[in-house]
Amino acid sequence: MSSQPLAGNLRPLDVFSSIADDLRQVETAIEAALSTQETMLEEVSTHLLRSGGKRIRPALVILTSRFPGVDLKQVIDVAVAVELIHMATLVHDDVVDNADLRRGRPTVNALWNNQVSVLTGDYLFAKAFTLLADTGNNRVVRLMSEVVREMSQGELAQMASYFDVEQTEEDYYRRIARKTGYLIAEACRLGAVMAGAGEEQVQAVYDYGMGVGLSFQIADDLLDFFGDEETVGKPVCGDLKIGILTLPVIHGLAHAPRRAELRELILSRSIDDAAVARVKEILTESGSFDYARGKAREHIEKAVRALDHVPTLATRPALKTLAEFVINRKF
Repeated sequence: MSSQPLAGNLRPLDVFSSIADDLRQVETAIEAALSTQETMLEEVSTHLLRSGGKRIRPALVILTSRFPGVDLKQVIDVAVAVELIHMATLVHDDVVDNADLRRGRPTVNALWNNQVSVLTGDYLFAKAFTLLADTGNNRVVRLMSEVVREMSQGELAQMASYFDVEQTEEDYYRRIARKTGYLIAEACRLGAVMAGAGEEQVQAVYDYGMGVGLSFQIADDLLDFFGDEETVGKPVCGDLKIGILTLPVIHGLAHAPRRAELRELILSRSIDDAAVARVKEILTESGSFDYARGKAREHIEKAVRALDHVPTLATRPALKTLAEFVINRKF
């Protein structure tokens, strides 16, 4: 594979053209869910809406619900709930990471403070689970509760692993499954569940979602090294500087000819721009970036193969296109 960063020209709106009307309903419903008479909360909600987002998770709920006989109204409500949960986790993550930028815009904690951020995240969680409960389907409430639990454990595991040069690829995959994979996989499963699909079909779209989620995170980790700061919307190499070791780094620690130097740089816990340049040089020499790209591609290919088990799902072409967007995105 090429040593160049993942690239591509697809944008979410291109991928989601087949469900554009449904996503407009989702956007309207998100605005309605965030509408409030509380002045500060209204200001924060408006800021979050203007910050945008790729809306991949609610789109996946809709795309994986396109089985015969689906009731779109309840699917829209679940899609909104999934996006609100995603938004809540990002607001909380920015507090944990002390982040000032998200998608190129100031974070809630940067504009207000940590207290406002934490309470806003709690509010978003509450709104999301109210929507899920209103479906009358206890299974979707339980499944999303489990996802939030896993995501919290994933964040705690990541904090515990800062600058840990002994972590393995298995540790990494367990962590990113919790951080990213489970929510994307669950978004897919919920779409099929709300459509009344059979369990084999439900499992197939869940497997698709997990493959997409893992690949999404690996691609994100590569963007941390190669992305354009203005396009990505956050500081490049920010993860490395705070001690989050991603797949290329973990591979380099095990296989790079200069792995002793890499280990020393990380254990210094002081990774400035000069150190970043040395790390990138070591990882390029060892093929660690190419290795990570290859793993991202493997997960996407596995995800696409899972769609063979859902022949009646009308949106399989769009889901395959979405998989290509994930692996080739620049932001």
